[in-house]
Amino acid sequence: MKLLRRFRKPRFFHRVSGTAFLNADYRKLITRFLLVLLIIVFLLLVSAYLVWNFEGRATANPSIRSFGDGLWWAVVTIATVGYGDVVPQSSSGRMVGYVLIVLGFVLLSVFTGLIASLLVEDKIKGAKGLKQIKTHNHIVICGWNKTASALLTALQEKTRSNLEICLVMNQSAEFFESLESRFNALQLRFVRGEPSQEEVLRRASISTASQVIVLADQNLDWQIADDRSIIIANLLQYMTSKDKITVQLLNPDNRSLLLRSGIRDILIFDDLGGYLLANNILDDSSLCIFSQLLKSNDLHVYTREIPESFIGKSYGELFESFRKDGGQILIGLINKEPELELDSIFSDNSSAIDQFIKSTLAKSSRNRTENRENIRWNPSNNSQIQGDDLAIVMGANN
Repeated sequence: MKLLRRFRKPRFFHRVSGTAFLNADYRKLITRFLLVLLIIVFLLLVSAYLVWNFEGRATANPSIRSFGDGLWWAVVTIATVGYGDVVPQSSSGRMVGYVLIVLGFVLLSVFTGLIASLLVEDKIKGAKGLKQIKTHNHIVICGWNKTASALLTALQEKTRSNLEICLVMNQSAEFFESLESRFNALQLRFVRGEPSQEEVLRRASISTASQVIVLADQNLDWQIADDRSIIIANLLQYMTSKDKITVQLLNPDNRSLLLRSGIRDILIFDDLGGYLLANNILDDSSLCIFSQLLKSNDLHVYTREIPESFIGKSYGELFESFRKDGGQILIGLINKEPELELDSIFSDNSSAIDQFIKSTLAKSSRNRTENRENIRWNPSNNSQIQGDDLAIVMGANN
């Protein structure tokens, strides 16, 4: 409750000014567009009927002999094309033509203006970050800080193909335009708003994103910034898979709050920095090695699936296969335990003893969440490859 109370303060929920009005104006434009279109169609039908009726009565050999001829004449007339193949000959028919020309010119001018307004409105909405993003397999970054700038710089240097990234933040359109010019190799999209609001996250198409990164607001106090990140992470886990969520925290003591909810990808720079410095004390070349490895565009350490033909075989056989086929160096194995879906085992209508077992298993699962990934660095050559193992390799990422 204390954590939620902090976020009820007005400074955390900055409602995007003009969002509701922009949506209302957009709806008004569409309503006017449809109304003018309906009037134009009605005018064409009435004019076609009248000119057909007048010409059939007053002319011995009329050029407008059917309603279809009248409709063709009405469309050609209102569009100011004037083919001249079908023309009214009676005074009443020409009077219909006068009215159609004048009203048609006015209505078409209004109609064209509304189309232009809809296009401009849509562009303004996208520039202000108020438009629904419709895409798949994109990366969503919630929040902005120095880490975000460094992240985009690294992605631009390392990515060879266009990478689609959606930034969810409460910044101005001018700020986003400056980012577009700096990171022109990336396909940047912008959703304006506070990431702790579900409506804002839905506009970023969280459910179809490949990864979601929550960055700490470094303008806030450490604990308050982490509270904000935890609230966003807890909201995200109901909108996408937990495996896709990465959260940046400032205080290591808050790690357990996310681990209990099943979010494992947690980044705390002080923790990493401490270990890097400690390794550099033991070996003064380690910092240079890690820096070069992280910044290299050609060499990566990553995981890849193991071919089914190697399941049950030895680590040494897999090592030789990777080295010969792709020039990749196998440096370890990672075993990801499958997550136990308790809801698929116990229903909400189950007995009291089942509910007790479900609760006990859930607590046990939370307590061992941190150890769900078992990494074996450089195991013995005789180690057997398991079915749920992934290979940790170093080399070019193909």
